[in-house]
Amino acid sequence: MLMYLFVCLIRISTLWSEKSRHWIAGRERWESKLKLGAKAGPRIWFHVSSLGEFEQARPVIEKIKTRDKDVEIILTFFSPSGYLIRSGYPLATVRYLPADLPGQATKWIEAVQPDLAVFVKYDLWPGYLKVLDQKQIPAILFSAHWSPDSWFASHSVSPTKGLLKKFKGIFLQQGDDLEYFRKKGFDNLLVAGDTRIDRSLELPNEALERIPKTLHGSAHFDLVAGSTWPADERLISEAIVQLNLRAIIAPHDVSETNITRLEAFLPFPVTRLSRLNETGSNPGVVIVDSIGILNVLYALGRIAYVGGGLGKGIHNTLEPMAHAKPILFGPAYSQFPEAVEMVRTKSAIPVRNARELIMALAHFLQPAESQKAGHAAYEYLVKNSGASDKVTDYIMESIPYNSIK
Repeated sequence: MLMYLFVCLIRISTLWSEKSRHWIAGRERWESKLKLGAKAGPRIWFHVSSLGEFEQARPVIEKIKTRDKDVEIILTFFSPSGYLIRSGYPLATVRYLPADLPGQATKWIEAVQPDLAVFVKYDLWPGYLKVLDQKQIPAILFSAHWSPDSWFASHSVSPTKGLLKKFKGIFLQQGDDLEYFRKKGFDNLLVAGDTRIDRSLELPNEALERIPKTLHGSAHFDLVAGSTWPADERLISEAIVQLNLRAIIAPHDVSETNITRLEAFLPFPVTRLSRLNETGSNPGVVIVDSIGILNVLYALGRIAYVGGGLGKGIHNTLEPMAHAKPILFGPAYSQFPEAVEMVRTKSAIPVRNARELIMALAHFLQPAESQKAGHAAYEYLVKNSGASDKVTDYIMESIPYNSIK
């Protein structure tokens, strides 16, 4: 019933939302779009919600293909924001996942014929998991982040508990509460860490190639603010004025409406990234009006600000950490283990208002403080890497297919 209502609301929102139009159009006549040939080897279906979850799945997919090139990967997205950026990913057949409506899951799984299904982080699709279980196709969930007081605290309530127990294996990012969950009846839990860390550590090697050429001639920026919301931008704007900063601002929403709003809001000249020329000019403030490149743009800043922390929760801090940058964010960070550790080691500073942001920026603009904090952030990633190998080992061992090497 909830999925019917969700799809109905999406259809209504197509009247004004381009994202919703993509969501609907991408799923229409999905059977004719699937176009899979006969299986020539093991076939694994990966499902991710959006771009962030893809970045968690990516290092695992790439390790699988390195170990056995004959393994076929089917990759599905729920959100257009991920699909539109990664639809050409060369290591997988990329499609939208049909809505989890009665009958759809059976049709999808019979059409795809996966030997194994892999989900990332929080995705629980009752219809799909039920059909996988009925057809005895193993399912794995990795990079899950659980705590007793999180949403997954409903683990003891049906039907969530039943869904979670259908997984052959669930890899948690941290083992702090492992015994707690095992006492609640879960014997399918393992600990691997966060695969995003392995992916993030690859970013510095990609920066030169992926950073737009229009920025190659620019001097380094004082601040790169990523995934910002209006509440973040109010603080950032005041700090830029007070400290006379050169900055890159990459808003969470890059729609034309939001970019226009941000341009009108900021009290100083700005240039959209898409409108920069290659003459070597050095604009004071650049607004990023596209998605998919923020994770390398952090390389251009002395300090990173990660948005979302003045609302429900911060966005990805691992990306600026991989570039050895000190980090600033709002107070809503307690659900993110790496952020908690960065604050503890003084590699990150949480801020609640413009005054605190200005003070934190002034602190990290001191080269010695910036270098020390950035080094500690990078070392945290190195120390906690390796989750992708653990998950990949388990997946390769779990494929019920005789030809696996």
